[in-house]
Amino acid sequence: MGQVLLEPAQLWEWVARQRGRSGAVAALVLVAVLGGLAVAVPTEIGVRAFSTEWNYVAGYTPQPNRGWAPFVTLTLLATALPLAQGLVGGCLLPLYGRPRDWAGGLAVGVLGSLPIYAVAPALIVLPGILIVCIAFLVSCAWWGSGARLLLGVPIGESSDHVVASIIAGTFLLTLVSAVLPLG
Repeated sequence: MGQVLLEPAQLWEWVARQRGRSGAVAALVLVAVLGGLAVAVPTEIGVRAFSTEWNYVAGYTPQPNRGWAPFVTLTLLATALPLAQGLVGGCLLPLYGRPRDWAGGLAVGVLGSLPIYAVAPALIVLPGILIVCIAFLVSCAWWGSGARLLLGVPIGESSDHVVASIIAGTFLLTLVSAVLPLG
C-alpha cells in the first residue's frame, strides 16, 4: 500500500499511454479547475460557517460581510499553481538532459496534486490544514516519481526538479497575482 501511495507507477504508465490522445491537455486543465474548487469551496464554507464562535481551536476567524473576491482569487490561484508548476517543470527539463515536454510536465504538476485534492475537503475546519500538509508531502513524492517515470529525469535529480518547479511556479504566480487586481 505504501509503495502505491508514494510511487504511483501505474498512474504514470497510464498517463504515458494517454499522452497522444486529443483532449489530454484539456482534461488536465479540467482536473486542475476541479482541484482548485476542491480547495477553495471547503475553505470558503469554513470561513463563512465555522467561525471561532463555533470553536476557538477548530474554527476560522469570523469574517462578516465577506465578499466573493477572496474565494475567486483562491480558486484561480489553486487552479493555476499545478498548471504553472507543470509548465515550468516541462521547461526545465533541458537542465536534466531531457528535451522540453510541456504536456508531460503539465501531467506531472496536475496529477501529482491529486493527493492534495483528495483531502482538501478537510479544509472546512481549520485543523484540516494539517491533513493537507501531509498530502502535500505525498504529492512531493508523486511529483518526483512523475519526473522520473514520465519525464525521464534521473533518479538522483528528480527531487531537485520538483523543488525547482515548485519554487519557479510559485514565483511566477506571485508576480502575476501582484500585478493583476485579483481581490
